[in-house]
Amino acid sequence: MKKLKTDYVDLLLIHQPFGDYYGTYRAMEEAYKAGKARAIGVSNFYPDRYIDIAHFAEVVPAVNQVETHVFQQQKVAREYLAKHNTQIMSWGPFAE
Repeated sequence: MKKLKTDYVDLLLIHQPFGDYYGTYRAMEEAYKAGKARAIGVSNFYPDRYIDIAHFAEVVPAVNQVETHVFQQQKVAREYLAKHNTQIMSWGPFAE
C-alpha cells in the first residue's frame, strides 16, 4: 500500500484457480473487511470453481473477470454469476 501511495485498492482479483486459491481468497476477505480493498473477486474461474468459492466464502466475489465477446458470450457463466449477484468483468471484449 505504501508503494501504491494509497490506503486501499478498488478491486483485488485472483487471476486463476491454481495453487492455494482458498487461502488467497481468505486473505483477500481479510483485506476487504479491514477496508484495504473496496471489492474482491476472481478471474478466469469457470462455473464449477466459481460456485465452489462463492459457496464457501464469507464475501461473495463482486466480479469474475472472463473472456467475453461476440464469439465467447459466457452464457452459462452469466447464469451462475447472476444467482450470486456477481458481475462479469470482460477481458478481450473486442475478441482480442
